[in-house]
Amino acid sequence: MRILVTGAAGFLGGDIVRRLAARADVEVIAAERRQPTMFPGARLLDLADRAAIAALLAETQPDIVVHAAGRTPGRPGELLADNAIATANLAEAIGTAAPGAALVVLGSAAQYGISDTEAPWRETDPCLPFEPYGASKHAAETAALAASRRRGFRCTALRIFNVVAPEPQGEQVFAAFLRRAREAAAAGPPPWRVPMGPLTVLRDFVDVEDALTAIERVIDHGVWGEVINVSCGVGRTARALLGAAAAQTGGAVVIDEAAPTSVPEMPWSVGDPSRCEALLGFRPSADLAPVTRRAAAWLVAAAREAADARPRA
Repeated sequence: MRILVTGAAGFLGGDIVRRLAARADVEVIAAERRQPTMFPGARLLDLADRAAIAALLAETQPDIVVHAAGRTPGRPGELLADNAIATANLAEAIGTAAPGAALVVLGSAAQYGISDTEAPWRETDPCLPFEPYGASKHAAETAALAASRRRGFRCTALRIFNVVAPEPQGEQVFAAFLRRAREAAAAGPPPWRVPMGPLTVLRDFVDVEDALTAIERVIDHGVWGEVINVSCGVGRTARALLGAAAAQTGGAVVIDEAAPTSVPEMPWSVGDPSRCEALLGFRPSADLAPVTRRAAAWLVAAAREAADARPRA
C-alpha cells in the first residue's frame, strides 16, 4: 500500500510518516513544502500549484493520501490559502490525476464554533466557526468532500480535537507550555517559572498516539465517505492539563497564569466520540497521565542538557 503524506515536516505530518513507515505493508511518500526536508527522499510539493500536485500524483499513484499540511497561526487570508485553497487544489488534482486514490483530510474541533448548550459536539451538528482558523478548516473539509462526490473518489474527514504530544510540537497551549518551560530551564536552576495566559478554557484533549491510531483505522478498515470526531468526550481545563505535567516534574516547574482578559475565546469545546468508536473500533482515552508523564520526562531531560551546557562558575 502506497501512502502519500502531505505536510510531512509539520506537527502531525511527521508523526504520521514515522508511524506508517514502521509498517512492512506500507510505502510512505513524504511531501513537504520547502527545503531542507525532514525525511530522506521526501518530495517537495507546493499545494498552491495544482499542476505540480497532479504531476506528483500521476508519478507516484498513491493508494491513499493523508492530508496533514496546513497552517494554524496566521492572518485570515493566509489561513484560507494554506488550509482551504490548498485542500481544494489537492482534492481536485486527485480527481483528475489519481482517481483511484482515497483521501484522509485532517480537520479540527474549531470547525464547530461556540456551543449554546455545552452538549458534546456531534458530527451532525451545524458548524459555525468562531474564528478564521476554524472557518478555513471547515472550508477545506467542505471542498474535499464536495470534490470526492463530484469526481468519484473516496474521502473521509477526521475532526481531530486538541492534540497533546510529549514534546513541543504545534501551536497549541500544551506545546507552548513545554517550549516556555524549556526556555526557563535553560536560563537557570529550578524552580522554573513559566508564564502562561489564562488557562480557564475547557477542551477535549487527545493524546497524539490516539490521533495517529484514528488515521490508521480509517485506512485499515476502509472507512470512507464519513466525517468523524477524534475526541475522548471529556473536557478539562488547560490549567488542569498543564498542572498535571508540572506536578510530575517534582515541583521544578511553576506556572504563572495570567488573569482572564476581555479577548473573545471559545470557552468550551468537547466532542462526542460515539461515531469514532462505532466506525473505527476504538475510543480515544480520557487518561492523559501517560502523555503528561512523557512530557515531564522530556522536560527534565531538556533541563539537564541545558544545565550541562551552561558555563561553570
